[in-house]
Amino acid sequence: MMTPVQQVVMAVIQITVLISIILLIVPFMTFAERKVIGYIQVRLGATRQAGGIRGFAAGINKLSWAIGRIPVLSFFRGLPVFAADGLKLLLKEDIVPDRADRFVFVIAPVVCMIPAFATFAVICFYPGALFVFPDQFPIVGGLPFTGFLTDINVGLLYIMAVGSIGVYGIVLGGWASNSKYPLLGGLRSAAQIISYEIPLSLSLLAAVVLSGTLNFRELSIYLAGVPTVTAAGAVVQMPLIAAIPLFFGFFFYLTCGFAETNRVPFDLAEAETELVSGFHTEYTGMKFAWFMLAEYANMMAVSAIAAGFFLGGHYLLPFGLQRFVPDSIPFLAQPSLLFFFGKVFFLLFVFLWVRATLPRYRYDQLMSVGWKWLIPVTLVNLLVAAAIRFTF
Repeated sequence: MMTPVQQVVMAVIQITVLISIILLIVPFMTFAERKVIGYIQVRLGATRQAGGIRGFAAGINKLSWAIGRIPVLSFFRGLPVFAADGLKLLLKEDIVPDRADRFVFVIAPVVCMIPAFATFAVICFYPGALFVFPDQFPIVGGLPFTGFLTDINVGLLYIMAVGSIGVYGIVLGGWASNSKYPLLGGLRSAAQIISYEIPLSLSLLAAVVLSGTLNFRELSIYLAGVPTVTAAGAVVQMPLIAAIPLFFGFFFYLTCGFAETNRVPFDLAEAETELVSGFHTEYTGMKFAWFMLAEYANMMAVSAIAAGFFLGGHYLLPFGLQRFVPDSIPFLAQPSLLFFFGKVFFLLFVFLWVRATLPRYRYDQLMSVGWKWLIPVTLVNLLVAAAIRFTF
């Protein structure tokens, strides 16, 4: 049993590590997005930083090209671009429009960013302890460092509640800018996220009905097909037929995830060809960076939830197929941090892949898909999941 001081110190350490991982992955995602889209469009993508033929930037460019000559590392040519992007945004002038509501204009990016980070508090990256602190460490010596920040029994409710707050930042940013294009972008985003919140919740509820729990860790273990022991001592395992609603629920959830994160083909809130840059048209410098940080953090959260709920989480195989992995192969039969992050990175790649290949929906088509198609099919999927739960 940890003392209150130990609990606070461990929470600070885990939060620091979690935020550091997010802040490390998000800038790399901006670089990966350029490279992936470049390769899909049969070009090199980002390869160099702006600068002259002499000086620091020129030296970095030469080093990048030297690394790029190595076949295995050719993808990473131009890797310092994401550092240059961060430096550029940090040094840019921070402009607030004359007739904008200054206070709301300033807090809107923060309101958008905080829920994106807070969602990770209940996501289970690994079901147990990753390591134990050596006894020589003050305060936390001998304590385990777990693969999750909190393990609450209402994990899904927390995710849905916190995740829905982010739209307030977008609407406030659009309204406070006192400009027609950001306002239209904010209104679009509000209608879009409210519309797609319903089928997204229904697709997640199918997984909850099948597993019988709202706890992220317990749910991901059960839906991987791993036998679990209940509080009464009974051994339960997901029936294989439950993979059917789980499979369809995954695709419904992923479709709604594109809309919830304002990504192509549902990026109507920041449609460059219609609204200049949408709700963040008037934002510059670090305030603009916070909006981008929130968007990529939301992509990571959507991918992590999909990996945990539908793709087997920390286990190798999705949709309850982990039961077929023999225990004689320890690495494949046991949960691993590599499996979880491998699935997350694959889904992040899908986000980039879709952006490079699909056109943007018209606004009426966006609403039609959500209300006329996704809500009915997710309801049917939920009913099928409930029937399987109470039959098997």
